[in-house]
Amino acid sequence: MDRGEFPHLTDSQFESVWKMVGIFGGDALRNLTAATSAEQVERLDAVDTYEQGLIAYVQGLQAPVAEMKPAQPKQLMLKVNPCEG
Repeated sequence: MDRGEFPHLTDSQFESVWKMVGIFGGDALRNLTAATSAEQVERLDAVDTYEQGLIAYVQGLQAPVAEMKPAQPKQLMLKVNPCEG
């Protein structure tokens, strides 16, 4: 895949092409090259929107975990029978 195949895309959109190929494989690239320029931009914007939503979701899951305090261990209680002797 060559940058010249997608001269109408911005650098950011072209990076999204690589991401799509990495995730969906070569079929995604073939389908993308068969689409019009406007359809390509629309698909890449959809992938970027999905990626940003996924990142926000994962970061939202990480925040509560980061705030959790470590569990306090229960104190050890020993019972010793008196020695009769």
